[in-house]
Amino acid sequence: MKNRVRKECIERWNDDFKLNGEPVVMKQKVLDIQAGQPCWAIGSIYCEMKYKPNILEEVINDTYGAPDLTKSYTDVEGTDEVMLEDESGRVLLVGDYISKTPFVTGTVIGVLGMEAEAGTFQVLDICYPTPLPQSPLPKHDKHDNRKIALISGLNLNSTSPGRLLKLQLLQEFLLGRICNDDEIINIGKLVILGDSVDAKVDEKGPGDMINCLEELGKFLSNILQSIPIDLMPGMKDPTDKSLPQQPLHKALFRDSLRPLFEEVNKQLFNVVTNPYCFTFEGLKLLAIAGQNINDICKYIIPYQEDGKSEDSQLEDTVDHRLDLMECTMKWQNLAPTAPDTLWTYPYKDDDPFLLAEWPHIYAVGNQPDFGTRELDLKGRRIKMISVPEFSSTGKIVLLDIKTLETEIVNIEL
Repeated sequence: MKNRVRKECIERWNDDFKLNGEPVVMKQKVLDIQAGQPCWAIGSIYCEMKYKPNILEEVINDTYGAPDLTKSYTDVEGTDEVMLEDESGRVLLVGDYISKTPFVTGTVIGVLGMEAEAGTFQVLDICYPTPLPQSPLPKHDKHDNRKIALISGLNLNSTSPGRLLKLQLLQEFLLGRICNDDEIINIGKLVILGDSVDAKVDEKGPGDMINCLEELGKFLSNILQSIPIDLMPGMKDPTDKSLPQQPLHKALFRDSLRPLFEEVNKQLFNVVTNPYCFTFEGLKLLAIAGQNINDICKYIIPYQEDGKSEDSQLEDTVDHRLDLMECTMKWQNLAPTAPDTLWTYPYKDDDPFLLAEWPHIYAVGNQPDFGTRELDLKGRRIKMISVPEFSSTGKIVLLDIKTLETEIVNIEL
C-alpha cells in the first residue's frame, strides 16, 4: 500500500513543487522530519482515543470477547490524537486539515506540511493511494431489465413474532404473490448481506437458535424455487466472528436444504464469505455485512461546519455513513480498523481487505437506513449502496443491472 501512496505523492509533489517558495523534500521516515523544512512523508494512521478498547487490557481483565457496548471511541472534550507512524516511530498530526478529515487507525496516506514543534507535524495536504483499475461496465440489451435484490438484517428470533410475520410477507413478495409478477420475474439474484438470525445460545441451550435456523431454512427453500440466493454471514450469525467470516455450515440447516450446498448447485444457492466479491452479468459487486462501517463510525463524529456541538447519535445519518463508505474506497482498504478494534484473522504477508481493483457496486449491509451515492474517483465510477436492516425498516433494495438505478420496496405490517 505504501508503494501505491508513494506513486501518487511523487506525481503530486514532484521535484518542482514548492511550499512558500521553498522546495519540498521527501522524508523516508517520519522521525527524519526537521523543523522549518517543508516535506512530505508516508505512514499509517494511528488514533489514540480515550474510549477505544485495548485488546491487551481486555485479556488482562478477562473481558476479551465480551459484547462491545461502546457507541463511540471519541472523547467530546477533544483529547483524542491522530498520529502518523512507520517503523521508525510516530509523529502527532495537527492543523485544520486534521479536524475536517476522517481518520481511522490503519489507513496509509501521505501528508504534506512541516514540523510545528518537536514531535508535531502541521498538515497542509493529504495524498491517498494511486487510483485502482476498474473493468469497463458491461453493455446490456435495451430490453434487459434484470435486477439484483439486496437485503440484510432479517434478525430472526423467537421473542419477536413480528419479524417472522414480516419474513412471511417478504417471502410472498419475492414469490410474486402480493405484487406485480413483472416486477419479480426480473429479479435474477437475491443477496442476503448477513445477520439473518439474532438468537442467543445461553444456559437454556441452543433451542432458540435451532428454531430460528429452521425458519430461515424454510424461507430459503421456498425462495430458491424461483430466485437464486447468495447467503452471507454477519456479526450475529452462527459462524466465526473474525473477518473475513467463513460461510455458514450446511449442518446448521434442515435436511431438505443440505443437498443445495453441493458444488453443482452453486449457481442456485451460494453460501459465501463476508466480505463477498462477485460478478453478475459482467457487473462487479463488492458486499460486506457492515461491521467495517459500524466500527469506523465509532472513530468519527461528523465535522460541524458551524462548530456547534450536537449529540453524536443525531449526527449519525445515512449521508455520514455514505461519506465513510466513500473513504474506504479512497483508502482502498475495506476494513482499516482491523485488527485494532475489529476482529480479524492474523495475516502475515497479505491483507485480504486491501482492494486490487474498484468494483462497480459497493454495498454495505445492516445500516440504519437506505442511501445511495455515485462516487467518481478520477474517472472510475462506483455506485455505493447502504442496505438497511430489514427487521427494523422493512426495506428491500432492487438494483437495476443495466442503469444501476435502485428502488426500495417497503414491507410493512
